[in-house]
Amino acid sequence: MGATAQIPKAVLKMPSKIGDQIIRVTDIKGKMTNNTYFPTGWTAGTVTQTQFNNDLQAFEDAETAVKARTPGAVGLRDAAYITLKQDLDAVKAMVQAKANANPTIAITIIESCGFFVAAKRGGQKRINAAYNTQIPGTVIITADGGGHTQWEMSKDMVTITNLPSTDGSKTTVSGLTVGDVLYFRSKKVDTKKKTYNWSPWFPLKIGSGGRNLGGGGSHSTAGTLPTA
Repeated sequence: MGATAQIPKAVLKMPSKIGDQIIRVTDIKGKMTNNTYFPTGWTAGTVTQTQFNNDLQAFEDAETAVKARTPGAVGLRDAAYITLKQDLDAVKAMVQAKANANPTIAITIIESCGFFVAAKRGGQKRINAAYNTQIPGTVIITADGGGHTQWEMSKDMVTITNLPSTDGSKTTVSGLTVGDVLYFRSKKVDTKKKTYNWSPWFPLKIGSGGRNLGGGGSHSTAGTLPTA
């Protein structure tokens, strides 16, 4: 019997500088708001999203007071950070539970929430996914296989737009409308000896910047069709 695949682990990677910490947590806040994998809100038993947002604001306000040299502000800021870190630990546990329940798209879930995936020897396997970039309307699409790759996108998974094929498993698409929800898929280019199936469709809401992920799948899920 083969070894069970290890589910990727979410990590925070909190910076040491306070200004960078605020940027880091604000990024998580943005990606956890209306997140694809938590459409009905956060899991019961964790910190609420409202409380998380309030605790982040309290930390920012306390840091502003420190910069203004308000007496006692350093102690208040340090206490606010402890509270915020507890919130982050609770959110990370919630995200990890969702990843554990969906192992085939665990990396996608973790990164869509603003967390990092713990590195393991050999690096992480590239997955079928779509990412917003810092350029509005421009996205990056990746496939889990290597080599010559075909790409498609659609608004409804019925009417399909063919995208240029690439020599590798990554491509960039620009000129998309911010706010649209698009579906993407990929497959290896067929050879004389083998025909490949398309990957599952994976969605992405086109953003105005920042790195957000859509859903994902795998070519192993799609499988291959041997030719005669």
